[in-house]
Amino acid sequence: MVQSHAIVWIDTSNRSLLDDVAEGVFDKSIQTEFVDVYLANAMNWLAVAVVDGLIVGQCMSVVLQTPDKGTEIFLNEIGTGDVWRRKGIADSLIAALFDRADEAGIDEIWLGTEPDNLAARGLYKKHAATQEDAVIYYLDW
Repeated sequence: MVQSHAIVWIDTSNRSLLDDVAEGVFDKSIQTEFVDVYLANAMNWLAVAVVDGLIVGQCMSVVLQTPDKGTEIFLNEIGTGDVWRRKGIADSLIAALFDRADEAGIDEIWLGTEPDNLAARGLYKKHAATQEDAVIYYLDW
C-alpha cells in the first residue's frame, strides 16, 4: 500500500522541512547557504512531497519574466527518492506546479531532460508535454 503524501511549497517559514530528505530526491546534499539564496528569490519555486515529515520528492522551477513573451516557468528539476518512485509523487508535484502556474496567470512551462531518461520522458508525455528537438550547451569560462 502506498502511503499518502502532502505537497508543500517551501519558503523561509518552513525551510526546516529540508532537514529530512530521502535518498535520491536531490542530486547532491542540501547546502544551507544555497537554500537561503534560493528562497530569497521569490521567482524560485520549490515544491516538495512529504510523508511523515520526510521529503520524498521535489520540483524546482524558476519563474522567468521575459521582455518579449511575458512570464513563463522553467521546470529546472524534479526528483523522487530512490524507494519512492512510481508511486504518483512526481505526478502530484507536476499537478501542484500546474495549479500554481494557473493561479499566477502563467501559461507556459518548459524543461529539458536527457534523451536516455525514459522515466522522465514518460512522465512529461503523460502530462501532455510536446517534445521538441533542442540542443543544450554548457558554457565553460
